[in-house]
Amino acid sequence: MMKLNKNDYILSFWVQGVSVFVTDIHVDVYKELEALFLIDQGMFKQYFTKIAYEKALDRGLKFYSEKNAFKKYQINLEGHLDIFKKLFNARIKNKEKLSKDDVKTFFEFTTKLCKDYTVMNFEFTDKAFSEQENNPVIRQNLLLMSKFKNKVRSFMNTVLFEPDGYSNIFFRILGKQFDLDPDLINNLTQQEILDLYYEEKLNPQLISSRQTAFIINYDRSFLDQGQNALEIIKTFRDTVGIKNSVSGRPASMGKAKGKVKVINVDYTDLKILHEEISKMNHGNILIAETTAPELILACRKAAAIVTDVGGVLSHAAIVSRELGIPCIVGTENATKVFKDGDLVEVDAEKGTVTKIE
Repeated sequence: MMKLNKNDYILSFWVQGVSVFVTDIHVDVYKELEALFLIDQGMFKQYFTKIAYEKALDRGLKFYSEKNAFKKYQINLEGHLDIFKKLFNARIKNKEKLSKDDVKTFFEFTTKLCKDYTVMNFEFTDKAFSEQENNPVIRQNLLLMSKFKNKVRSFMNTVLFEPDGYSNIFFRILGKQFDLDPDLINNLTQQEILDLYYEEKLNPQLISSRQTAFIINYDRSFLDQGQNALEIIKTFRDTVGIKNSVSGRPASMGKAKGKVKVINVDYTDLKILHEEISKMNHGNILIAETTAPELILACRKAAAIVTDVGGVLSHAAIVSRELGIPCIVGTENATKVFKDGDLVEVDAEKGTVTKIE
């Protein structure tokens, strides 16, 4: 069994309902960060080695310190979005069958999209953010980034997660082509999907169980599932005792009191997400693992936003500053400490969220 030391890693992101296909795409995206990916009872967890994470912060600082760096990046990425749309409509959408070349091209365009997006992630922006007050070039680049990020994230959601988005159309076509359940194909790696063209036999029960326990690392030197994977996953689980407060990083200053509404994104069923948003009242404290464009309506109802993960230029941070409400990010476990209806005080000056007795 592969030995992994949790202390060598930082947990950078987690969310419910990410498929093995999307996980495998991110293996290619995060090679430089020596990423480790776990799927634990349907929960996708993304870890970086601490050493690689520090190097990424330095690369980000260098990038955002270069004049016009973000403008050039934005022009190139917008070009990729346009080409991707045209390619999908011409070569995939409404097709009855896809060639191996079509499949490989879809993989390449999806990987590039996700890879380019990482320039706007916390592991690339947070160190630059801390230096912006003394560097007008960094400040300008980060301003452009904050205006552009949601556009790309929305397009990524269309490609990866929406029920009638690119990937789900792609899997439905392949499902008919190979007489397989599209959800089954969605839990294959890129190579396993390509192997379908060579009539490789699948074990549907084994593939489906990957959402229970699955591990893959940044260079695919380790891929495991089932009981072996579960034993490793257990060593990475965190336990949260009884607590009345959490702390994190202030992302938008201010204080607020209100009742908690916990909303977590589950990409396997966005309908449930919309139902939870409809239950939220104006003035609630929104607590989420992370926020994204699909949670914007909840953000607009919130008196404050608190997230388990994310940096000072995450979606939650940017939106909260635009809305003028307090925000604390990176609490690690606010969604586990608090429950719907708890009365809490958010103090973004101190970076604390406290349950009011």
